[in-house]
Amino acid sequence: MDFQITNHNYFIADVLHRAGGKRPLLPNYQLVIIDEAHKFLQAARSMYGSELVDSEIPALAGEIHAIIPDKPSGGVNAHRLAKKLRGQSEKLFQRLIANIPEDQASDDEAKRFSAVMDGEAGHHLKCIAGTSMDIGEAIAGSYVQPLFRERKARALWRLGLLAERVAGLRKHSRLIYWLEKRTEGEVKTTALSAIPKDLDERLHRDLWSKGIPIILTSGTLSASGDFFRAKSTLGLNLMPRGRVADVSMASPFDYMRNTLLYTSERAPFPNNKDKRYITAIADEIVRLVRASHGHAAVLFTSYNVMGQVYALVKKRGLSFPLFRLERGGTGAIERFKKSGNGILFASGALWEGIDIPGDALSLLIIVKLPFPVPDPIGDYERSLCGDMETYKARAIVPDMLVKLKQGFGRLIRSETDTGVCAILDSRAGESGSYRSRVLAALPDCNVTDCVGDVQAFMAAKKPAKFFELDGK
Repeated sequence: MDFQITNHNYFIADVLHRAGGKRPLLPNYQLVIIDEAHKFLQAARSMYGSELVDSEIPALAGEIHAIIPDKPSGGVNAHRLAKKLRGQSEKLFQRLIANIPEDQASDDEAKRFSAVMDGEAGHHLKCIAGTSMDIGEAIAGSYVQPLFRERKARALWRLGLLAERVAGLRKHSRLIYWLEKRTEGEVKTTALSAIPKDLDERLHRDLWSKGIPIILTSGTLSASGDFFRAKSTLGLNLMPRGRVADVSMASPFDYMRNTLLYTSERAPFPNNKDKRYITAIADEIVRLVRASHGHAAVLFTSYNVMGQVYALVKKRGLSFPLFRLERGGTGAIERFKKSGNGILFASGALWEGIDIPGDALSLLIIVKLPFPVPDPIGDYERSLCGDMETYKARAIVPDMLVKLKQGFGRLIRSETDTGVCAILDSRAGESGSYRSRVLAALPDCNVTDCVGDVQAFMAAKKPAKFFELDGK
């Protein structure tokens, strides 16, 4: 028996090749196991979708200026066309950014912004597609120095891909558009992205309906054992009755013995614009990290709120080292691990995929329930649901519970780990509107609203060296 191992994106690329009548990228297979299946939808959106980054065309234009001689080719000046291409790209993104609704532009939690494809934006896309092809024709037969021939071939390939992608982005009625602002280190970019509105139908047609057995596995694919959300977004609900089965397996970890869940009765209703709320959260964090003797990570849904709370906690003069995970960075995580008893303030990446086993992370504080931030994809899904209550039940709450489970999963990484998860959102409190849903989604464990119980739990579960450094 032969096994093939690949990532989600390459597997979907093979699916697309087969669906388009192209040569497969993978040898034929008789069974597929998709691990980490909660990430498969994002991979499908990436592979079935299109994007144009604002830095892409200027870089391509610069490459053309570098390798093509100044002399016009056949009466066409490739340099002038490259300058025009760059100008159209700049005008496109200027227009799209100007079209972002004011309430979205000022929202710190927003990751995707509405991309309004009006007539002016559509005109710039058309010009980019046409100019890309014109440049390709102009330089295809042009002379370049021998050392530039490989770069010229690559530039022609990039021009062809650019024209193809931009042509796809012009299919306005079939796509969901958004703008995405990204930060990688010191580099900030803006991307125009789009996915097909019928992605679920395409996955059903290209993958699920082909008769090949497929197993999807994940620790966070369901919301309280309900797979409806995953099935509907992936198109599995389009399969005939009886062709899809689901099962939930118990975790091997002993959460009842090794985990304590703390829900706050002190924190007010979440309001990121209320200074009293920010102060109350900082106060609660200080109480908890003193009870746990550091060894804590504080998870936020907003970088802005994280910065305000971090500043307040820093003024309290705790003995434990404080670390702040910036957008796009990872260095703070390694410094936190090495500290042994530090406090890590984080958002973004720490919600999933980060492994910190052992006592370094013994208290996980989730400041706010991770409800999805409104974005163009959600707006389109809401339009299909008809009313807000249906959309909340089918999408908003299930997505929140899945992400909550992912965040909770950062705490216990092995059978010997012990720790406390604290949720500071009043909606998960004793009389909170989401308490029953939250408790049903998380593993069974003892629940308290008393900081003294947190301190007693740590005293009972941790070795003496855990308490060597005390907080002030």
